[in-house]
This record gives sequence, C-alpha cells and structure tokens, in this order.
Amino acid sequence: MNTEIHINIKEAENLLNSINNSDTIQFSEWTKEKANLRYNGKLPGFPIYNNFIYWCNLGINIGSEQNKLRPVLILKTSKNSPICTILPLTTKRLEDNFWFHIDLEEINSTILVEQLKVVSKIRITNPYRKRGKLVTISQNDWYKINSQLESLYRLRPLKNE
Repeated sequence: MNTEIHINIKEAENLLNSINNSDTIQFSEWTKEKANLRYNGKLPGFPIYNNFIYWCNLGINIGSEQNKLRPVLILKTSKNSPICTILPLTTKRLEDNFWFHIDLEEINSTILVEQLKVVSKIRITNPYRKRGKLVTISQNDWYKINSQLESLYRLRPLKNE
C-alpha cells in the first residue's frame, strides 16, 4: 500500500510542478488539509440546525465551484446524521440579478442556489454569528430560496416514447 500511495503522490506532484501556477500550491495545501479532515477530523461539538448559517471548509474545488472557508446555509440535516445539505453563500452581496442568486436581507451575502451540495459535518467549523447570535434567514429569503430550489432541482416530466 505504501508504494501505491507514494506513486500517486509522486504523479500528483509531477503534474502540479509542470503547471507552475500559484493555484497549485493552494491545491496541494488543500490535499494535505483534506487528508487531515478525512482521517483526523471530528464532528462539531455544537448543534447544527436547518435554516441557519455556519462556516464551512469547502476546500479547493474545480472550475466555478465555491472554494475555501465560507458561510453556508444548512438546508437539511438531522441530529444523528454525519452529513448535511448546504447552499454556499458569498462573503459579499453580489447584486448581479441572476435568478438563481438570492441577495439576503439580513446579511451582506448572496445565496448561490445553483451550488447545492452535500458535505460531511466534519467540514462545518463554527456557527455564523451576528452580535453573538446564530444567524438564520428571513421569511422572505426562505420563500425565495425554496422557489429557486424547486425551479432548479425539480425533476422534469418524463418523455413518453
């Protein structure tokens, strides 16, 4: 097994060295951090509630996927589940008028509805707080988010063939 690990790491190192880009350093750092989370990570010691916002380590991803430590809205989880369904938030309001981006009323962020994702609770680092209180979404934001989720992720009718 050690030989396989060494070969894989060496191949990844050769690829990253051939690219000569500062992003490759971030990618290699995330690879190390992800291994640490995977093998040494612990579930948070605080409760995680649906419809509240938390900080989540999304790591270094591919293309336009949201990266790094960022706020996320918890859509669905349960007390005994090791995973949760999230929507990433921006750290500043986008005000870009894309129908699948919802600028929040209570905080300076935008919900990225198109980036729905399931993550391990090990990635959740802290509750998002404002003036010491857990942050949730407004009723109006809840309605807009649900509407966009239904629009984006509802199955389309099957075609009769």
